[in-house]
Formats: sequence, C-alpha cells, structure tokens
Amino acid sequence: MTKGIEIKDLTVGTGAEATKESVVVANVREFLRRGDEVSHSPLFGARNIMDLGRRECIAGLRYGIPGMRIGGIREILISPHLAYGNAGIPGLIPENALLWCEVELLEIRPHSGLLSQDWLPGKALTLSHHQKAKEQQQDWAFTMHESGNSRLTLKQTSLADQRKKLIWSQISILLNAEESAELIRQALDLPKQIPAACVEWNSGFIDMQKGGSVIKDNRTGARCMVLHIRDSGTDICLIGVHEDSPKFLNSPFYQAIERLIRPHLGADPA
Repeated sequence: MTKGIEIKDLTVGTGAEATKESVVVANVREFLRRGDEVSHSPLFGARNIMDLGRRECIAGLRYGIPGMRIGGIREILISPHLAYGNAGIPGLIPENALLWCEVELLEIRPHSGLLSQDWLPGKALTLSHHQKAKEQQQDWAFTMHESGNSRLTLKQTSLADQRKKLIWSQISILLNAEESAELIRQALDLPKQIPAACVEWNSGFIDMQKGGSVIKDNRTGARCMVLHIRDSGTDICLIGVHEDSPKFLNSPFYQAIERLIRPHLGADPA
C-alpha cells in the first residue's frame, strides 16, 4: 500500500482489473474532510477518463485505482501531498486538503480519447476571454450546463522571483435550469442578432495568435471572445465575438454573464 492513501472497497467488481498502466473511465466524487463535496465538471459531471500510467490525475487516484475491477466501488482517503498539495485549487479545494474520493470503475479503454457518451447529455456553453501574457487582466472561461451547474475558471500570470508562474482558480456558480437554458438560447441567437460582431470559427477569418492566447478577426483586427456551445458533446456553435462590440456588451446574454462573474474577477472582464 502506498503511504499517504487508505482504500476501502464498498463493492468488489466482477469485470476486468485495472493496472497501473490502464486507461480507466470512472465516476469520481471528491469530498473534503468536513464532508463538503467538490463540485463536478459542467461538461462531464463526475465522469473522468484517466491514463493511470501518465500524470493526468492526482497521484492518490493513480495509486488507489489499480486493483479495482469494472463495476467496483472504492473509497480512497488521500493525503494532501498525493492530492492537490499546499496550493489546492483556489475557490474549489483549500490548501493542504485531505481528500476523500468515492470511485466507481466503469470501463477500461485502449485510449484516453473522449467518446460521445463521456459528455453530459444536454447543452453546455463556454464563453472565454484571453489576454496577452504581458497584460495584467485575467484570462477567464465561464462554462455552464443547461442543468445549472456552472464554473468560472481564472488564469493569471504572476512574476515571482523573476519567473513567470501561472495561477489557476475555479469558482462554482449555481444557476437554476430555467436561467441556464435561457442564457444558452440567447447565445445561440447572437449570430442572427449581431452578425457583424460574430465570426464563424471555420470561416477563415479567425486569427489565433501563438499559443492561442489572443483571438482576432483578421478582417478588422478586432479581438474576440470565444463562444462554444455543445449538445451532448457535439459542437452546435463555435464563434468569435468582437469583445469591443457595444451590441454584444449590452446584450442581455453578456450582461447576465458579467453579473455572474464580475464579483470573482480581479479586473474588468471586458
């Protein structure tokens, strides 16, 4: 047994056995020591695809899952140094947090690519805003599922000891299903309502600068936010939207998103 984890099998599976090199699909529920459950991804829920032979998940899961069989359910208690360490995930998991995971092993696969069944059913929206590295504002991405499960991800570059350091944080934002569905409907209408400010991703007019840090409309030079809407994982809308367009900034859709995310931003989102 690896030092720093404790395991307890709640249900012993009857299918194939996972090894330390397996690619596994599992429902993973994460809880903090006081019993609070860490929110799930708005795109995938509790479902995780993990290559246990690579550093694609926390070490406690890489060490705690091998030996499980498909259909099994296991509790894994993970010390901070094998979880999210002294950094945690600001806004989601505290520093030096002991993590308790409940893992249900669903599949063992030959690859880690996403399949259609890995996505949550229903529509999900992501609106993202990117900055150049030298700019002081945060990159942010707001992701929302039609069920109301939403998450704001923030990224900012910090200069510490003359070295660049990326600081990530995530904030869960809970909406009701009606509000989420209405925002997605409004987003889908944007290309019709403000066509001059919207650029189809495959139009040939999207200019993605090195590293994808800044997106521009190469016809006008206007910087763009990226609006991506999927239905059960299938793209139904992928566009750049001029971030300086008054019609976009004053639209009911963007005004609602701004109200949700502004309290969590260290700088003006637009």
